[in-house]
Amino acid sequence: MKKFTKTILASTLAATMLMTSGTGAFAATAVKPVPTVAAEAAKKPQAKKFESRLDEIIARGYILVGTPGDYKPFTYLNPKTNEFEGYDIDAMKEFAKSLGVEARFVQTSWPTLMDDMLANKFDIAVGGVTRNTDRQKKAHMSDPYIMFGKAPLIREVDKDKYKSVEDINKPEVRIGVNPGGTNEKFVREHLTKATVTVEQNNLDIPGLVASGKYDVMITDTLEAIVYSKADSRLYAALTDNPFTKSEKAYMIQRGDTIFANYLDVWMDEMKLQGKFDELYKKWVK
Repeated sequence: MKKFTKTILASTLAATMLMTSGTGAFAATAVKPVPTVAAEAAKKPQAKKFESRLDEIIARGYILVGTPGDYKPFTYLNPKTNEFEGYDIDAMKEFAKSLGVEARFVQTSWPTLMDDMLANKFDIAVGGVTRNTDRQKKAHMSDPYIMFGKAPLIREVDKDKYKSVEDINKPEVRIGVNPGGTNEKFVREHLTKATVTVEQNNLDIPGLVASGKYDVMITDTLEAIVYSKADSRLYAALTDNPFTKSEKAYMIQRGDTIFANYLDVWMDEMKLQGKFDELYKKWVK
């Protein structure tokens, strides 16, 4: 009887120890923390945050320059080389050099210039961008680097025919204009009686004036001078006394004073060293 009792006690003790051991193992498994989304995210390296776009550009090793590529002498996408060239293209190469980075050019358009820049498709917008309060409301316009005005590009044979807004603002006068920029804005505001046609490619308009499809192209004095020099059929009218007075500038996103201050100091240096004068002689004169 005693032997049987000892056997029962031993069995009970063994079962108890097994249950205790199993419970312990289960408890150890149950209290193991379950990974959370936040915990996993904390393990991943966070993207480096920069105090300014200036720092980001230097860190990445290149600057993205947005430009339409259709506005001589400032920006032109040469179909033969598939490379951008012009006054502002050379200027941006100098800007990139000052930063110790590469200049990479991104094609945009005048109607989408602002939206593309605000969408971070590029760091700076260039290419004959007019400095005005409308753009300053959404972006930051740099210090100016060149003055100009709106003037008519016409045929040489008509140089005594179109000398004022009144001469042009007539139904029989055919105007070709590129969309989305200050040229179209001037035409819509001041030449409401003329027959206006929007041409998507700004580069086509001078040739269409020369061939007789249009009588007038309203453009910047600088662009008018360049096209009249390239084609003897054309005449840059009123370049000494244009309809308006404006300035060209470079455009970046607003709110970044570090980047804006650097840009303006660089422009001051370009002026002091005569670099902008050199670009004017190369691309305009």
